[in-house]
Amino acid sequence: MKIFSAVALLLALTGGIANAQNLKNADYNANPNRCSYVPPRQADNWLFYQNAGLKFSDQGVAVNHPVVANLPIGAGTASISDKDGNLILYTNGSNVWNSNHQVIATGLAGNLYSNQNSIIVPRPGSSNLFYVFTTDLIDFFNTSKGLNYTLIDMALNNNAGGVAEVNVNLMAKCTQMISGVQSANGMDTWVLAHTLGSDEFYAYKIDSNGVNPSPKISRVGAAFNDDPNGREYLGSIKFSPKGDKLAYASFGKGIVELFSFNNETGEVGYTGSVSPPESGPAQGPYYVEFSPDGSKLYYTVPNLNILTNKLYQYDISSATDTVLNTGTMDQDVWALQLGRDGKIYVTHDQKSTLGVIENPNRAGTDCNYNEAGPEMSTATAKLGLTNFNQSYFDIPPVDYDTKCEGDATEFYLLNISNITSIDWDFGDPGSNGNIITGADPTVVQSHVYSTTGVFNVSMTEYYLSGPALQRTFTVQINALPAEAFEAEKIYLFPGSTIPLSAPENMYSYNWLADGSSNQTFNATEPGNYTVQYTDIKCCSNEDAIEVLELDIRLPNAFRPVGSIVEDNKTFKLLGPTEANDDVIEDVTFLIYNRWGQLMWEARNADDAWDGTFKGQMQPAGIYIWDMSFKAKENVMAVSKAKYRGVVTLLR
Repeated sequence: MKIFSAVALLLALTGGIANAQNLKNADYNANPNRCSYVPPRQADNWLFYQNAGLKFSDQGVAVNHPVVANLPIGAGTASISDKDGNLILYTNGSNVWNSNHQVIATGLAGNLYSNQNSIIVPRPGSSNLFYVFTTDLIDFFNTSKGLNYTLIDMALNNNAGGVAEVNVNLMAKCTQMISGVQSANGMDTWVLAHTLGSDEFYAYKIDSNGVNPSPKISRVGAAFNDDPNGREYLGSIKFSPKGDKLAYASFGKGIVELFSFNNETGEVGYTGSVSPPESGPAQGPYYVEFSPDGSKLYYTVPNLNILTNKLYQYDISSATDTVLNTGTMDQDVWALQLGRDGKIYVTHDQKSTLGVIENPNRAGTDCNYNEAGPEMSTATAKLGLTNFNQSYFDIPPVDYDTKCEGDATEFYLLNISNITSIDWDFGDPGSNGNIITGADPTVVQSHVYSTTGVFNVSMTEYYLSGPALQRTFTVQINALPAEAFEAEKIYLFPGSTIPLSAPENMYSYNWLADGSSNQTFNATEPGNYTVQYTDIKCCSNEDAIEVLELDIRLPNAFRPVGSIVEDNKTFKLLGPTEANDDVIEDVTFLIYNRWGQLMWEARNADDAWDGTFKGQMQPAGIYIWDMSFKAKENVMAVSKAKYRGVVTLLR
């Protein structure tokens, strides 16, 4: 942020003027502003079985169990928070509670024991309308409530929330799998489910008009048998955070299938499948989750007869499976969920400790699965974790702030777990500090770019074990908005107004004289006027101008012949020291003798009368002068300023 200041100058009544000097010293402010990246916080609050809770923030993750035991038994839950991370509501697929843990809806069509029984989607453009989508299990009579949604209006019941619509059916039968992701337009949301008895994916779009009841149907991948004994409905489905990939795990089918997803059209395309090494009537894949960059897929394979559950990483590019909970590690893993800290959390069967995959973008065991993650003390976890719109986790691994010319651009890492040092190349050859090696990952690095434009930054992360991880990304450094004033000072004629203007199309303005926020300011008095302004890219500038009183004076005598002072040899305007034509315009300057005869006429403020008429020197005596003019840049109360006086011609 560039801050300008000006040296105040006073115009003495004698007409002496010091030279104004605008120091224009830069003052760089690296504090985050509205153009700073703010991660999505709608998934900050996790509430899951059994009466467990986590709270994510910029400082990390903390245990935050609900104060009311609304989740004693079950599998799946969903929640939604506002943009600042404050809990709005949560559900177990059957009931809905608000942030005060008061029940505001009951009888929803979701099944408590469906591990993805719900997902909550806000209506675009509304702050109080939320769709709670629910899935049901198919029972042994081959019946199911299918896929439904309930509309919650948080403005009802004195803003405690209530039901606007309940159990609007979309699909007669579906698996217990449901996931959501942002549309390509950045505003709408896709909610995706899978039918039973066919190979059809149904993608429903939620926009500012609500839920479009006509889904995009994709027939691709394996068909799901609707026989409840086959347990093919049992499992989970997830989008990758960027919304370009999709995967599901089907316990009964014993497979994990991967797909592409077009988040503009809602179309699903088949890309491959994974068959876990462990399979059988009581064993199969159950939960899936993508790494933040979408390059790895994680899935669990529980065994219902004996607790030998496995956690796998599938490297999509190399088609390689790696089991993560090996050796003496606990064999009780179940659910998976990515957090906004870039880590994947894992439930253990009936334990108060969550596992955590600390570096999920890294291949194989270098992903650093730690089975002793957050300790939840009085609460335990089991089959499920909170379900969210996966786009809430599309968070860049490296972010940079202060993106303007001359600023110290700062770089922030989302996840520094197990990183020992970092090498930086800021892509600005020849600048000071372009290369940094062995940097401490806990220290925020900064660089002042030598110019504006796009720069290619590369960094290499070194870990406690395993190969280094390289990243490249671009940085855009924007130019500062132009200076507001071409001149350093301007003259104000008494009783007039000077409109001062900052650059057009700025995001904000601040005139320090009175705190006004318009582009223009009307100066009615001499003084120093400073304006601060910020453009749409959050680049700020400040400029100042000095408004001086326009002191128009003429001498009362002059001596054309014999004066030793050159300026006293003519009769002329003694206004500001710079060229008078730069200050006043539309000048009429007339001189008459005592009998009213016009002796001299001028239209230029810098012209001077030498005491002659038609080349002949005029006699000594008193002469009358008239002058009228306009002051440049002034809005004057009269059309022209008018002066009249007398001058003595000396011989």
